[in-house]
Amino acid sequence: MLKETNILIIESALTTNSTYPKVTRQGVNEHLCFKQTLVRVDNLVFQNDTFGELQSVSCHNNKTKQMKKILTIILTFLVLEGMAQDIDLKRRYSFAKSYFGVDFSYFYNLQQTSFLNRQNLIQELDRNNFITPAINFGATHFWGHADFFVSVATSSKKIRTDEVDNSIRFRAITGMRIFPLAIIEHTIRPYLSYKFAPIRLNQRDLLGENYKRTQVKSILGAGIAYQTPKVYAYLGYEFIPNSETNIHLSRTQTATSSFPKGLITFGLNYSIEFTNGSYSPPIPQLDSLLRRKNTLGLFFGIGPSSAFPTQNSNYITDLYPFLDDRTMPNIFPEITAGYHFSKHEFVVSVNFRGIRQERDAFAFNQRLKRNSFGLEAYKFLFDYHGFAPFLGGGLLYEDIRLIEIDNGVNLTNDRFTLTTPSLLFGWDIRPGRRADIWLLRTNLRYSPFLELEKNSKKISLQHLEFNFIQAIIYPQRIKKYKELR
Repeated sequence: MLKETNILIIESALTTNSTYPKVTRQGVNEHLCFKQTLVRVDNLVFQNDTFGELQSVSCHNNKTKQMKKILTIILTFLVLEGMAQDIDLKRRYSFAKSYFGVDFSYFYNLQQTSFLNRQNLIQELDRNNFITPAINFGATHFWGHADFFVSVATSSKKIRTDEVDNSIRFRAITGMRIFPLAIIEHTIRPYLSYKFAPIRLNQRDLLGENYKRTQVKSILGAGIAYQTPKVYAYLGYEFIPNSETNIHLSRTQTATSSFPKGLITFGLNYSIEFTNGSYSPPIPQLDSLLRRKNTLGLFFGIGPSSAFPTQNSNYITDLYPFLDDRTMPNIFPEITAGYHFSKHEFVVSVNFRGIRQERDAFAFNQRLKRNSFGLEAYKFLFDYHGFAPFLGGGLLYEDIRLIEIDNGVNLTNDRFTLTTPSLLFGWDIRPGRRADIWLLRTNLRYSPFLELEKNSKKISLQHLEFNFIQAIIYPQRIKKYKELR
């Protein structure tokens, strides 16, 4: 660019050269150098040798300023891009925050139930309040707007002793808390909650005979929560809609009873940060490699699972109605191994689950021992800031043993082997995109056609299996990670 003083010099030069008219207008920001051999000022073209020295100096200054502008733009872009990536990483790493802890639920205002007295007559029974401790495993998701968790309940503790031994036991409780305002550190936030849980009503009569009744119930609630960098606590009120049920007082006599209607819950949890390793330099390099190639995909995993019966068994409801048809299997481990084709986000895996289900009432005992081997494949659908859901299916090979004992007499000892399809859905929490050397996986499995046939009736094993927290380890990635450090 040419300043006013430069234009005065041009005008002086023109005075000595009558061939060209004078520049009659003075101004600023006139272009001096457009081409290597020409100079243009106010649409007047001059030969290069007229202003050779002046053109050289001005062009040099002009190029220097242009380079500075270009460098400034490039540096600004890089800084903004770096800031955007940093914000994206922070957003990704803060998507979910895991925790574990304890929960205490206080059940009060229980309704009366019934029992058979020594005259074999139905008598009302007052039930005292009780407390149920539980162990929590969960994680806040969606940047503090949701909390998904599993609570494994322990034995209930009565405030006072009842006339007849009875208890209400919650098994694996699965639920979520929704925060309309995202929970943040050092701030109290309100929440709405939903849980579903198998609730077992257990009652023993005066002769020592035991009866159990299990139903899966929805639990609605609201409360407040508070969080610090290490502590996550909540306090809430919850209620159980449609709490009435029928129970057996003997193999043939029934009565009306109920599950608890309301409870107060308090939880205290310790937050865990699993994303620190995702900031390390080898992770982006490993992620880039795994996006280009289907390599380093071998993994092993293990985690606790529960199974929820979804269908009635007419073998039980018709022949043994006093048994607990919807009884929950015991919590069991799921062991898995497989290969993750990272370039195509596709997984093939095998798994094993040893599932045990038992029904016991009035001296009749039924046990189902199920060894299930699965071959499954699933595809990751997308990756939303570290939340990577997948969908798939597979085949299950089932080796099942059915044992029945009535008053000490063995009635049944049958073995069933069969193959059945399964449906699979779940998600990974992946702070390192595709380069995590270990991660937490959740999966749900359903076998829509799994059932046994006995005495022309069906025993349903159409369970919804829920593996909430499964630790997945990639040994090949661990080795490669160490090499890149």
